[in-house]
Amino acid sequence: MKYVDAFTDISVTDIKVDLMRTAYDNEDALLNSFDPRVVLLWTVLFMIIPWLFYDTLPLAILLAAAFALAALSQVSKYLLALLLFGQVTNVGFFVVLVPLIGGAIRAVEHLGDNAARVVEGVMTGDVGVFAETGTIVAAAVGQGIHTATTSQEVGIDAVGALVPFFLKLTIISVISLAVFSAMSPQKLSKGMLRLGVPRQLTFAIAYGYRMMPLLVEEYHALINSFRLRSKVPEKQGLFRWRYFYYLLRLSVKAFYPLIFNVAKRSRVTVEAMETKGFSRSLGDEQSQALRTEGMMIRTRDVTFVFGSLLFVAAVWVFT
Repeated sequence: MKYVDAFTDISVTDIKVDLMRTAYDNEDALLNSFDPRVVLLWTVLFMIIPWLFYDTLPLAILLAAAFALAALSQVSKYLLALLLFGQVTNVGFFVVLVPLIGGAIRAVEHLGDNAARVVEGVMTGDVGVFAETGTIVAAAVGQGIHTATTSQEVGIDAVGALVPFFLKLTIISVISLAVFSAMSPQKLSKGMLRLGVPRQLTFAIAYGYRMMPLLVEEYHALINSFRLRSKVPEKQGLFRWRYFYYLLRLSVKAFYPLIFNVAKRSRVTVEAMETKGFSRSLGDEQSQALRTEGMMIRTRDVTFVFGSLLFVAAVWVFT
């Protein structure tokens, strides 16, 4: 499925296929063709480089290059959409939500300050209290709108100042997605092992990659089994709240059997690994050499790193 089609055609099957491809292998990805040690060191380097830029234009160019790399690495479109949604909501928080909350609080404060006068007028039977109540409410609404408008202007200015920061975070996030979605678990664990990372940690990362699609598949099967044995609310209520509450209950009910299945699966895995001598091989240099044999830094790896540095230098000079 193309990236454009993801906005019009989406299904649970597509999500699971993307997770399976990410967890098991992605041979056609650009970053998967390089030595994993080079890719990991390149990732660390390019998590630092965006912080050296302060203007919006060079950061926008680096972000466009990061998205191009993500496309070549066949990053899941759903992960990219989730990332963009998070950044958009961050901007919307400053521009929309904060002014609305500030205006509402200011209006409530004005009503609270004048509530005693209204209560006193009602207790004494003053007829003019109704006209005064209308005036107080109108003034509270006016102050709330004024506060919201002023806060929105300040929020827009704050967003303008925070745009470079958002761009830096987005660049780092997209590069991380491209790297860890492109490389297979085996290559990732081997690269970390050759860089001196303890084998326990590398095994945990590879095992987590392997288990992720299985857990998604099992969780989906549990939810379907609960749906077959339960009844959908006939009256869905306002904004379908009863239906969404029904789905939330199913999700919670399916979570607990999943935890027990994960515990059982982990125990079986530990027993199988210990039977094969996993603990004994942790400190064995021959075992490590056997696992990482065939790894070699080639000309294309060096070309990729120096080409990336030349691109950054060009952005630095010409922008």
